[in-house]
Amino acid sequence: MEKARRDFLKAAAALPILWKTMAVYGDEGSLRDDVEETRLINQDHKCRFNLARYAAPAMENLRVGYIGMGNRGFASMQRLAKMEGVEIRAIADCYEYPIARARDYLAGIGCRPPAEYYASEDTWQDLVARDDLDLVIVTTPQWWHAEMACGAMEAGKHAATEVPLAYTLADCWRVVETAERTQRHCAMLENCCYDFFEALTVNMALQGVFGEMVYGAGAYLHYFPLSVIFEEPMPPFSKKVGPYRLALSHMEKGNRYPTHGFGPVCKAMRINAGDRPDYLVSMETDDFVLKKGFEEILKQGNEYHKQFAGRTFSSNLNISLVRTVGGKGLQIQWGQTSRRPYSRMHELSGLDGYVQKYPLPGRIYFGDEPVGEDRMRELEEQYTPELIKTLQEDAIRFGGHGGMDFICDYRLVDCLRNGLPLDITAYDAAAWSAVTPLSLWSATHGSQPIPFPDFTGGTWKENPPLDLSLRGGGTTKVKAD
Repeated sequence: MEKARRDFLKAAAALPILWKTMAVYGDEGSLRDDVEETRLINQDHKCRFNLARYAAPAMENLRVGYIGMGNRGFASMQRLAKMEGVEIRAIADCYEYPIARARDYLAGIGCRPPAEYYASEDTWQDLVARDDLDLVIVTTPQWWHAEMACGAMEAGKHAATEVPLAYTLADCWRVVETAERTQRHCAMLENCCYDFFEALTVNMALQGVFGEMVYGAGAYLHYFPLSVIFEEPMPPFSKKVGPYRLALSHMEKGNRYPTHGFGPVCKAMRINAGDRPDYLVSMETDDFVLKKGFEEILKQGNEYHKQFAGRTFSSNLNISLVRTVGGKGLQIQWGQTSRRPYSRMHELSGLDGYVQKYPLPGRIYFGDEPVGEDRMRELEEQYTPELIKTLQEDAIRFGGHGGMDFICDYRLVDCLRNGLPLDITAYDAAAWSAVTPLSLWSATHGSQPIPFPDFTGGTWKENPPLDLSLRGGGTTKVKAD
């Protein structure tokens, strides 16, 4: 019986990604099954093509297509349009009004009109089928990221997605398998890795300034009032845009949004590049806000809110702990309903030093007290990565979460144009996103430990750490305003 079940699951893994993603916002049992089933299938995974060392052939003129032209996609398109050697060839969305906004913007700055796709929810498949694209950027609602990234890679394009990469382990594994088989990049646009302070302190950790690193902590603690979480999208927006996504993300247990805090910490701790996660444990509080507040909203009789009736809601706080093969510790927190200041935590603890960003401002310690202003300026001058120093002025000018969005986009473009390995690979994207299903499994199994998949297939022992220098790159120019 068990062998037949495994054979079925292996066959199911070869089906289109949607087979699995349909369960993403279904019952928790389906998500727990996803963890147990895919762990059995992939426990002996071996790397067939090392994406961490992969340098695709350089492409001086980068032809880009976008899937999803909402606010995030539109802002990213504006940034790429400022970079020389980049042409926006095609844009896709379910609706025409975001397409029209992008069309008007590109026309206003003298760009060639892109091909447009907005006939239906499946029209993105026509975009990835084009033979004149090098990179497809996915900025759609999160549950589409993995399917669309794999569709782009299967069609011979590199892919990049907004965060997170996926919500199920099956999707994480599918992206890794597809990237290795097609030998195409799948980057995740984790902008917080390029935050000025995070980049500085990650570089210091990798340079050994804090001694051996033993612990790191990250988080996404961002309070949203119920009026925002359950806001009804109004015309011209569809009923499935941002507020709808935000509401759905509060209807499952586990850490729903791990990558902003986890990504920089993983880079500092050499995860997938000298160490890897061994297992995860997770616990969370009950929901003390959402159910009670939603019942009051439901009494207003709005048809839009009735679709969420009878659902369970996420906790006020999820705390997950990861132990690495090398005996190090990592912590990830998530919470969006407790009244508190915004925090990504960003704690790095080495034998000789300590970093803490929240509460602001970020501080560096080599003893009981943080370093003073003069010493801080010296450290910034010595250890701010070359990439950040070079782009800081443009990043502040063009913006995007203080400039880190611009640096994230620039780095992807410049690496592809110069044929360099990427900072954030499909292995990173899968590992950082896997916290969601793993934390759900553990939190609903009495905080039992769950093995953490090795998406690198053993290559973590030899993969290089993050390098934010401009060796071999930095040639992409930014156009004048």
